[in-house]
Amino acid sequence: MPPFDANTLMLVTAVFNGFMALVWLVLGRLFRIAPQASLLLLAANLVSIPGLYCPGCSRLWPAALGPWMNELALVISMALLALGVRKLMRLRFRFAALTLLLAAALLGSLLLSSQGHAEASLALLSLSMSALTLSACRDVLVGRATGQPLGVTLLLSMPFALWSLMMLAQALTLLCLPQWRDWFLHEDIPSVPLAWADLFIELCIGISLVGLVVARLIDRITHMVLRDSLTDTLNRRALRGELRRLQAQVARGQHHCLAMIDVDHFKRFNDQHGHACGDAALRHLVQVLRTKMRALDLLGRVGGEEFCLLLPHTTLADAQKVAERMAQALRSEPLQWQGQALRMTASFGLMPCLQDDPLGDKTLAMADGLLYRAKALGRDRVCAEAPEPQVAPR
Repeated sequence: MPPFDANTLMLVTAVFNGFMALVWLVLGRLFRIAPQASLLLLAANLVSIPGLYCPGCSRLWPAALGPWMNELALVISMALLALGVRKLMRLRFRFAALTLLLAAALLGSLLLSSQGHAEASLALLSLSMSALTLSACRDVLVGRATGQPLGVTLLLSMPFALWSLMMLAQALTLLCLPQWRDWFLHEDIPSVPLAWADLFIELCIGISLVGLVVARLIDRITHMVLRDSLTDTLNRRALRGELRRLQAQVARGQHHCLAMIDVDHFKRFNDQHGHACGDAALRHLVQVLRTKMRALDLLGRVGGEEFCLLLPHTTLADAQKVAERMAQALRSEPLQWQGQALRMTASFGLMPCLQDDPLGDKTLAMADGLLYRAKALGRDRVCAEAPEPQVAPR
């Protein structure tokens, strides 16, 4: 027997799938990394093992159903893989649609196989596997992590695309080019070239999936480092970094503004309704403000009930209009808390980003002073001030 016959290669592939099942078990249950996606991928690896480990088991079934039973585990494995990738990429979970597609493919293939059309049955299963892995490839491309280079995403999606093309080629060969059948199947067992291709692509898919988990983990860590845990706004560190970036653009002639925002009488929310109500008030504030923000605007929590809004490429007059709309939205949308509508307002201190202020400290201090002026004048208002023009010395 050749040292690398199809049965040996499929056994190696089955062992690798068992190893990957252990990896997903550790990641999902022990480290709690993408637990639902890990469970689906664990199931995908386990389900594929019988079809790989016992390719000759088709002889145990009636001759008409043997090839269908041999491919059944692999098709279900591909469906679980597609679901796991979709969950891993945090995309909308369409379990019912995928189940319907899988059931239609399996029943159609079973019907063809029972009527003696083994080649057509295998071709239909191959087409379904091609469609499932193509769906996984699309999900990897669509759901890539923020900031992940496109080249890395393409590299991670390539194994799924290769598998999809291989299954499509197998289906077309079985239907249209039966003389080339031996390139893919020898009797009911994959040919040696196909077994090598299966092993290689399985290895690449395993590496790709682990890479996707690492990318998701990095994305989560980055989010935790740069975001306020309560309001999901930028934290102070991330906000200062964005402000420094805008100040560098101001030095090159760009015009930006920032607003300091403080909830009026915030202490009453905590004292009269409890700290849970205070937390809900802060989240409500952020939700209302975001409805009036552009995609490029940035909101960060400075501390307590105080926030800072960065308005890139905005004049002071336009920034004042934005702040007035935000103040009006807060007045008209009270916080709903335990059956009560709690009125909520905020004060705004608005400043254009200043020249010769690389860190933004002077701009922040002046905006903070305007915020306190707004509170001293009765709260629930916007105070804005343009910087005094600098006169060049004679």
